[in-house]
Amino acid sequence: MSVIGQAEGIEHGTVRGYKQHRYRQIPACDACKKALRDDRAAARRGERPERAKPQRTSRRKAAEELDAATEATPVLLPVPPPPQLPDRPEIGVPIEGADLEIGDVIVFLGNHHRIDRFEPYTGSLRAELGEGTRVACAGTWGMTVGPTSTVRILPRPRRDAR
Repeated sequence: MSVIGQAEGIEHGTVRGYKQHRYRQIPACDACKKALRDDRAAARRGERPERAKPQRTSRRKAAEELDAATEATPVLLPVPPPPQLPDRPEIGVPIEGADLEIGDVIVFLGNHHRIDRFEPYTGSLRAELGEGTRVACAGTWGMTVGPTSTVRILPRPRRDAR
C-alpha cells in the first residue's frame, strides 16, 4: 500500500519529517521547514555532527583481509601420473620435446604431421614449458613443444650402421 498523500505517521519538527513530507507529496508544515533550515544553517557553520557513513570495502581489500585473517597456506594435491599408453606404433611412441628432429612424424589426434621446420616460440607459455620451447611446424600446422613435453611420434626408420 502506498503512503503517498497520507499525512499520518510523519515525524513533524525534524529533517526526517521534512523528507517524509516530500516523499509523500504533501506540503511541508512550518515545524518541518524550520527543522530543515536550522539543520542547513548548522551545517554551514560547521556545527552539525558528522553522520556515520557505511564502511565500504573493495573486493580486493576484503580478499586481502580474509587472506591475512586465515593465513592461508597453499594445499598441494598429489598429481596422478599420466596414463600409460601401450606401445603401439599406430598411436606413436613417446619422446621428449627436446629430442624432436626435422623429419619426425607427430601423431596428434589421430593425424600425422611431418615436421619440416622449427620456429622460435614467443608466446606466454615459455615460463611454464621452460627455456627451449619451440614450435614444431608441418606446413601450416604447428605445435608448441616444451623441452620436457611428451610428444608421440611414429617410430623413426632404423639407421643401420654400415
